[in-house]
Amino acid sequence: MRESSQTEFSPQPDTNGDGFNRFLMDRVDAVWWGLAFIWGALILLTENAGWADAWHWWDGWGVFWTGAGVLALLAAVIRLQVPAYRAKWGFSTVFGIIFLAIGLATWQAAWWAWVVVLFVIGAVSLLSAFSRPG
Repeated sequence: MRESSQTEFSPQPDTNGDGFNRFLMDRVDAVWWGLAFIWGALILLTENAGWADAWHWWDGWGVFWTGAGVLALLAAVIRLQVPAYRAKWGFSTVFGIIFLAIGLATWQAAWWAWVVVLFVIGAVSLLSAFSRPG
């Protein structure tokens, strides 16, 4: 049994002051990656089994990217709710919005989605920059 109460997925303190430790994978990242791979497997299964043949709106890549974007945005919400994981909330938000826009753009000519994406990424970046101490 381990003597340390921290696991390899728990947020590690920044011991040397360079900020590197905050980019290590934490539990939220591990769950996101696991769910993203399972989501991708379900999309691949649906495509290859022919279950989506009757759905005229179905585009496997679009559904995958939309689902990955929703998962990343859920991870960002979790990060905002749990103080120990708050360090990377902007990263999760930006990638969630990008993935969502990629997924939605495959279903129609959604050029306007990229305008919104760029605006929101800029706003999240500014908010993230001014919400950190120092």
